[in-house]
Amino acid sequence: MITRLITQGLHWLLPNRCLWCTLPVHQPKQQLCDACCHALPTFDIAFYQGNLLWLPAVQRGLPKLKAERLVSLSWYQQPWKLAISQWKFKQDLAAGQWLLTSFAELAHSYQAAGFPLPDVLTYIPMPKQRQRQRGFNQAELLATALADVWQRPVVALLDRQQLDKQQLKLDRTERLRNLQQAFQVLQPQQQWIQQAESIALVDDVITTGSTMRFACKALQQAGAHSIQLWTLAITESAVD
Repeated sequence: MITRLITQGLHWLLPNRCLWCTLPVHQPKQQLCDACCHALPTFDIAFYQGNLLWLPAVQRGLPKLKAERLVSLSWYQQPWKLAISQWKFKQDLAAGQWLLTSFAELAHSYQAAGFPLPDVLTYIPMPKQRQRQRGFNQAELLATALADVWQRPVVALLDRQQLDKQQLKLDRTERLRNLQQAFQVLQPQQQWIQQAESIALVDDVITTGSTMRFACKALQQAGAHSIQLWTLAITESAVD
């Protein structure tokens, strides 16, 4: 806790350097310099009409995702890849702030384009022990960033069992086996699922789609009507 407070203090007191090129940023509180902002690789939300599942490459890679929509900032590539890793595994507050801000901007663009908003937002839960070690659940923070833009509630709908192995270290077949019984709907939250016309399910990265697939399955078995998937990035392995 003390280390995190010191890191947070330094983050606000010292001048920021660009997360990508490390040169000084052009304005206070920026995490990327202007040049790197212009060079950012992103999906064009207008081009894919607010639903990446319409793109053939994504359909081929994620055929078993039973969802109405998929929205993401980018493929899992630099500088997103570095920022996500720094935020999750090194508690880099600057990287986290940039990712949350970028996600909120995506929510603004989505709403401004007139695409359908969810009634309630939820997120992929973490095993309790791992969340205590990390100090936060990045998926929950991302869901909150969307909810603040849309003024929608964020509700913890799912519980996650402690897995035998971390998903990061497994291939596609091992991930599927590891996730078979991972997610369960929290019974007190059943009313949210049954009353909502649409639910947004949020996670940081889609790697093989297996996590989202089994989380969606648990929600649908509990009566979810329509599910949107929101994520920072999609790895290329998901569309091989």
